[in-house]
Amino acid sequence: MRALHTLALLLASCATTPGDDPDAATLPPGTLLLGEGERDFRAIEDGDTLLIARGCQGSQHVWMTLRSEDMDPRGMVVELAIVRADDDTLVSSPFRLRLSFTPDGGGAFAQLTGLTLQIPEPDLAIGHDLVLRGRLEDRNAVEALAERSVRVEWGDEVCSSPPG
Repeated sequence: MRALHTLALLLASCATTPGDDPDAATLPPGTLLLGEGERDFRAIEDGDTLLIARGCQGSQHVWMTLRSEDMDPRGMVVELAIVRADDDTLVSSPFRLRLSFTPDGGGAFAQLTGLTLQIPEPDLAIGHDLVLRGRLEDRNAVEALAERSVRVEWGDEVCSSPPG
């Protein structure tokens, strides 16, 4: 009985709670690259202008394509937002979905194309300095953040009528 009691004390003294160990490894961050495009990736740089497309369901949006590196591409939480730089007013619809990315053939990155980030009231965005913010979190809690200073303007893309 004394041996069991001693073993229990030894095990209890080894137990730690998260955050107790200053040497505990933290997960390295992943990488999120913000891009535009319906089918192809074009990296968004600070100062770029994103073009607003008129969608088939009567709304308007900017096309987004995302790339991730060093993350599990299956079932990532994707968050996107566009806010005004001067007052942090949200000018896009909230975007938060769990989506899977497609790994590229060489394994360097994974990509998600054809996302539509809605701009419900373009007058609140056009002519203002904006910040595009993105966040990914994979199944292993690896996180990636990115943001770019952008502007938005009307593009010439309009949903075409169905044939017939």
